[in-house]
Amino acid sequence: MEFLKENLWKDEKFEKRINFTCSFNNAKCEFKQGKILNIKGTNINLIEPHKVDVFIKNKKILLIYFDKDNLFLYNRTMPLTIKQLDFLLKYIKNNLL
Repeated sequence: MEFLKENLWKDEKFEKRINFTCSFNNAKCEFKQGKILNIKGTNINLIEPHKVDVFIKNKKILLIYFDKDNLFLYNRTMPLTIKQLDFLLKYIKNNLL
């Protein structure tokens, strides 16, 4: 069984918006490139989303996204917008020790 890997297309403008939101709230973020894994000779594909680790006040928040319209908190059951991310970071910054 042979696996073929290719990078998932990423939106630089969207990553800049996330980065700006994090830096505005004194948070640090690390981006990890998503991948598309293909099993050669089959029609089976696996899409690993882009991941963003956000660090604020000794807390780590995991964001995943596929494109600018699909941002999620931790997993695909909690959709998130940039505005909600900003609110969440402000809440953590102001209300947690």
